[in-house]
Amino acid sequence: MEIHVEIAAETLFHVGPIPVTNSMLTMFLVMGGLLLAGWLIARNLQEVPGRAQALVELIVCFILGIVEGTAGRSFARKLIPLVGSIFIFILFANYSGLLPGVGTIGVWREPEQKTTSEAPTDATHEEGANLYQVASVDPVSPPTTAVAAEEKHDKVLVPFLRAPNADINMTLAMALVTFVTVQIVGIRSHGLGGRIRHMANPPFLFPIELIGEFSRIISLSARLFGNVFAGEVLMAVMIAMANAVKIAIIPLAVPVVFLFLEVLFGSIQALVFALLTAIYVVLAAGGHEEEDHDAGHADAHAVPQVAGSHGD
Repeated sequence: MEIHVEIAAETLFHVGPIPVTNSMLTMFLVMGGLLLAGWLIARNLQEVPGRAQALVELIVCFILGIVEGTAGRSFARKLIPLVGSIFIFILFANYSGLLPGVGTIGVWREPEQKTTSEAPTDATHEEGANLYQVASVDPVSPPTTAVAAEEKHDKVLVPFLRAPNADINMTLAMALVTFVTVQIVGIRSHGLGGRIRHMANPPFLFPIELIGEFSRIISLSARLFGNVFAGEVLMAVMIAMANAVKIAIIPLAVPVVFLFLEVLFGSIQALVFALLTAIYVVLAAGGHEEEDHDAGHADAHAVPQVAGSHGD
């Protein structure tokens, strides 16, 4: 079984000047499925939740508990739409790569180096055909260049669907969303001058803080892309090796084990990305939101005491 590994997402078709890749198509399907499921669950909310509603509530409560432990109760309520959306999308986007047909059903195409090269002339094509016929008739003749070129440029499978996070463009876009959100929250909490002073405290740390802010884009995008892409390659290699053995249940048992590992790793990567987003936003806010919450909480407790004193 031949394994073809392509780092870049393959283009399926164009909508005007915009190329639509297989990872982009999967992304739209995952987003559409999540929006449809959310609409159906929100439409039929019940006091005693069904299975779908209970699953969603479990995920939301899980993320809310983690964010509250990081950002505090008040600020967590503001962060949960962003962090929860990131976690749920990455989770199901990672799981979409494990579905049957994703990465395995597609169309056969010529390699890029052949499609972009100049087309041979009719004379060259006819000459190559004649040489191929001569080589097939005379077994003693050495292999011709036409035969070598025919064997070299085998067609490769371009799948219709590919895991969205196996495309560096997708993970980079989510990392940019986190980066922009962090800067907006920092400026709203401290003002533009306060944000700069917050990063330059003490002043000689400002260049390091600036480099650290931009390095988060690389770390967030590369970590998620590397893990998801490496998982897909590992799955392909294990399936190929298991099929080559053909002993007892090995072709079935080995891929199942690695499928469970991919489910685990997909959940961990979604949690890491969402949690890092929450931490970066909290660090940019610098505790401003939590201080406001503590002040309001103290005032709420002070009111009954004053009322009680007047009653006495």
